[in-house]
Amino acid sequence: MSIQTKKEIIDYFVQDLGWARNQVEDLGFQCQWNKNKMLEIYKNFYPSDQNLGGLNSQNQFALSEQEVINQFGNDDQDQLQQALIASQCLQDNTPIIDRKKYDDYPVGIQNLGNTCYFNCLLQIIFYNPNLVQQILQYKIAETNQTQENLKQLSDNFMTQFQYVIAKQMLWNQKYLKPSEFYEATTKFEMIKPNYKVVSIQEYRDLSEYLTSFMELIDQCLSKNFNKLNDQINIFYSEELEKQYIIKQEKQHQLQFHVGIQHKQIYHFLYKEIIENKNYIKELPHNLIFVISRTDNFNKKIEDDFYFPQDLYLDFVLGNQQAIQHVQNYINQQLNTQNLYQQLKKQADAFERVVNYYESLPTFDTFILNSLKLEQKLKIQEMKQQFPSNYHLLNQELQQGSKNLYKLAQIVAHKGSISQGHYYLYQYNFHLKKWFKYNDSTVLMQTEQEIIADSLKQGNILIYISQEQKKKVEYYQKQLHEIDIIRKSRGLELLNHNNIQYDFLQKIPIKICKEVIASNEKFLDQYKEAIKIK
Repeated sequence: MSIQTKKEIIDYFVQDLGWARNQVEDLGFQCQWNKNKMLEIYKNFYPSDQNLGGLNSQNQFALSEQEVINQFGNDDQDQLQQALIASQCLQDNTPIIDRKKYDDYPVGIQNLGNTCYFNCLLQIIFYNPNLVQQILQYKIAETNQTQENLKQLSDNFMTQFQYVIAKQMLWNQKYLKPSEFYEATTKFEMIKPNYKVVSIQEYRDLSEYLTSFMELIDQCLSKNFNKLNDQINIFYSEELEKQYIIKQEKQHQLQFHVGIQHKQIYHFLYKEIIENKNYIKELPHNLIFVISRTDNFNKKIEDDFYFPQDLYLDFVLGNQQAIQHVQNYINQQLNTQNLYQQLKKQADAFERVVNYYESLPTFDTFILNSLKLEQKLKIQEMKQQFPSNYHLLNQELQQGSKNLYKLAQIVAHKGSISQGHYYLYQYNFHLKKWFKYNDSTVLMQTEQEIIADSLKQGNILIYISQEQKKKVEYYQKQLHEIDIIRKSRGLELLNHNNIQYDFLQKIPIKICKEVIASNEKFLDQYKEAIKIK
C-alpha cells in the first residue's frame, strides 16, 4: 500500500468519522489497512444507532495538550467509555484470518470488560523469569480435610496461571483470552480477610491490585494460608522478597509512591531518602515507582513527570560521594524550574502554530521549517533545565556506580482517576525494541513515542537491576528462539530434544500438549479461511 493511500484512509477516519489517530493506526495495522474491514469491525462493535462520528469531541486517546484542556470537564463515564472503546473494539470481531501472530511480536491479552489492569499485570509478571519459573514449577500438594477448599482454590489459581504463561510463550495467535484464570483469581481472592466484592465491570487501581495479586502468589509459593504477614517481611516467599521488596531502615515496602509535585524521580528520592535519612538497606531486583497524579479535588494531573532510562542508586544505599552529587544537583538546578516552565510554554506555542500551518491546504515551506527550528531550539534549551536535565546528574553518578537500574516497563493510564484505561510499554532487551501492550493489540513503538506519551500518562515505572537485566535478556532470547521452533515444528515440538530451552521444559507437559494442539486447530481454521478468501 502506498503512503498516500494510507494517509487518505487515516484522514477519512479521523476527519469524517471523528476517530482518534492512534485508534485508526491500531485498527489499520490489525486489518492490514483494508478500509471496508476496518468499518465492518467498528460497526459491529457499536449498537446500530451509535453515531460513528461521535468520538471526535470526547475521545481521550491520543489527545493533544490543547484538546485535553478543552475536554477537562468531561465526566468520568464519558472518559471510561472512550477508553473502553479504544481497548475493546478489535477484540470480539477479529476474523480468523487476522488473528495469526506476527513473528517477533508478543502475545496480547483480551479485555474481558474493564480488565485492562489485570492484563497489564499478567504482562508485567511474564516479563520476570524468576517468577515465571517458580509458577511453572508449582506442584499440587497433598491436602488435609480442613484446608481442602482453600487448597483447591490455590491449586486452580496456579494451574490456570500456568496455562496463561504457556500461551504467552507458545501461542500462535495475536492474543489469548484469560477467562478461566480471571475466574480462578477472583474466587481465590474472595477468601482473603476484608475482601471487598468487585464486579467485572468495576474499575480497579493497578498499584493496589498489584499488592493483592502478589499476596495470592506468595500464599501459593510459600504454602502459608493461615498466618498473617508479620511486621518485618511483606512476603513469606524469600524469592518474592528479593524480587520486589524495598527494605529501608524505617519500613519495608513493595513500591515507592511518588507525588507528581516532585517533577522527576531523582528529586523524589532526594526528599524521600536523603532529607528523611531513610536509607535503603537492600534494593530489590525489580524496583517499582507509582506516580500519584491527583490534586486536592481527586482530579487527574497530566503534568510532565521526568524519569531517566538509567537510574544510578548508590546514593540511596548511603554512598557519601553519590549523596553529595545529588545534593549539589538539587541545590544548583532546582531554581532553573521557572525558566523551564517559560521555555515549555514557548515550545508548546510553536507546536500549535506548526500544526496549524501543516493543516492548511498550502503553506510556505520556508516559514514552516523556520518555526520547526525555533521549536527544536526551545526544546533543546528546556532539556538543560530542571526537571528534564537529569542527564547532568547521571553524568556524575555513573562514575564507579555499582547499582545501575534500567527502565524496563511503563504502565500508562488514560482517563480520570476513578475510571479509565491502563496499557503497558515494555522493552525487549534482546530485540532492542519497545512494545506497547494495549490489551489484545501489541505494537512496536519508537522510544520517542513512548517517552512523549509517558511523561503525561505514565502511572507506574519499573526498573530492574543489572543482575536482573542479564536474566531478562537471556529469557527474552529464549522466548524468541522458542517462538521460532514452535512455528517450524508444530505438533512435533515436544518430540525434539529441547534441553537448551529451559523455560519450554518447565511448562507442565499436559498443559504444553494442550496449547500445541490448540495451535494446530487454529492453523487448520486459518488455512480454511485463506482458501475461502
